[in-house]
Amino acid sequence: MQGFTRKDFLSFSAAVTAAVSTGLGNATGAQAAATRQTRTTPRRYVIKGADLLTMDPALGEMTATDVLIENGRIAAIQPGISASDAVVVDGTGKILMPGMNDGHRHVWECIEAGRLVKTEPARYGTYQSWKMKVMACLTPEDHYMANYIGGLQCIDSGVTGVLDYAHGQQDEARALAAARGLKDSGVAGWFAYQDSHTITYGPGDTVSLAEAAAMREEYTTDRHWRTIEKVMSDVLSDASAPLQMGVAMSNSSYGKPLDVIRDKEIGRARALGLKMIAHHAGLPSTPYPAGTYGHRGSGILDLYEADLLGPEYHGSHGAQITDDEFAIMARVGAMHCASAVGEFPYRAAGRGLSSHWRARRAGVATGIGIDVGVALTEEYFEHVRGAFWSMYLSDEGAAEAAKYKSEDVLDYATRLGARGIRHGDVAGAITVGKRADLVLLDTDRFNFPHIGGLADRVVNFARMSDIDSVWVAGRMLKHDGQMIGVDWTRLKQQMIDIQTRVWSQAETITFI
Repeated sequence: MQGFTRKDFLSFSAAVTAAVSTGLGNATGAQAAATRQTRTTPRRYVIKGADLLTMDPALGEMTATDVLIENGRIAAIQPGISASDAVVVDGTGKILMPGMNDGHRHVWECIEAGRLVKTEPARYGTYQSWKMKVMACLTPEDHYMANYIGGLQCIDSGVTGVLDYAHGQQDEARALAAARGLKDSGVAGWFAYQDSHTITYGPGDTVSLAEAAAMREEYTTDRHWRTIEKVMSDVLSDASAPLQMGVAMSNSSYGKPLDVIRDKEIGRARALGLKMIAHHAGLPSTPYPAGTYGHRGSGILDLYEADLLGPEYHGSHGAQITDDEFAIMARVGAMHCASAVGEFPYRAAGRGLSSHWRARRAGVATGIGIDVGVALTEEYFEHVRGAFWSMYLSDEGAAEAAKYKSEDVLDYATRLGARGIRHGDVAGAITVGKRADLVLLDTDRFNFPHIGGLADRVVNFARMSDIDSVWVAGRMLKHDGQMIGVDWTRLKQQMIDIQTRVWSQAETITFI
């Protein structure tokens, strides 16, 4: 929508906020208190008597312990905390764990969930053409809703931090709207805008598939960086906020001279102070010439020798990154993420196996992610389990898995996963001083066992439906199993309306 002004956007955002704030007549006292402060300064909370799965090696698992939250952080961990002005949440019999982290998710794709599924490989094989059609039809308002709903889905599933690899917004208006939607959802993490794409076709147009792909693969331009700067100044300007601005490298970065990568991408991101530079890391089908990105292996050594590989580099997927390359990444403090469930088919396609465990073994801060919300469940505990089971796809992985404990599996989503999105200093464990990104699990369900270690029980048996409460940066956003101030019925109808309209337009685009 070319005429989408800031005034239009603010009006739309306010309307969405009003729409999802209905249906609170049956709110509990904690819900009502949280609703009053959700978008303002966090209140004080005392979670009383919970069993703590801290994921802090120094603390381990603790029973019947209180946690005090104030100023958005964990202020105390001990039995018998008294805070007369705090909202009290009864954690008796419940498990309190750190919020989980998703290191690689295209958040906007949730708006089309079910259009493609990986259990129908032939149809999922149209993923790129689907994306190129839908991107041309989604309006800024649609992108706001997609990222708003996607952020809410993260929180609802216990994911408090996400790296949004934002590759679906091809212009400034759409990028601003998507960033605002993610911010308004309340989730922490990164809006990593891809410095790529220029789409000039739209509904009713016929265009060659090669031409459309070239638009999708377009290398970064000044226009993309003006968009990045605009999002930084207008939406994500607060350097202390839970959601920060990042960048995702162009799909066509491979093959570019390293001097160009320095001047137009990584160097430019560093000059803007961006702390997250994400990239779909892979193995080029054929090596590129010397002096270019992708000349050797996955290009890690190329970037390293050009002083372009640093702690802000985040490689996603990377199934064919070698152990030597991971060692280089560990040396500079780079990050990694695998989407283990989504990558199961990689083996059949000759693209290798999920590499999270090899990255971790090499000392790289690594996590897991859903990747394509259009095709995979938001049930994040399923992805945690899938990350472990995928190790058994190779003899070497199975040997490594034999050394694991349940805490090691959960670590991909908590402490290690927080490090894998550069939040290790502030999140990922229940530790005094850490940001209060927390998930409280109800254990009353019959098939949620009451014996065994806390990590054993959570990793093997927990479901999204067990999540009682979620805090992000000290703000309670879910309680008594319900998202606070969110009318899912209304949002689902809005999502269906978007899907119906957008797909009817997308089907009029012809690729030849």
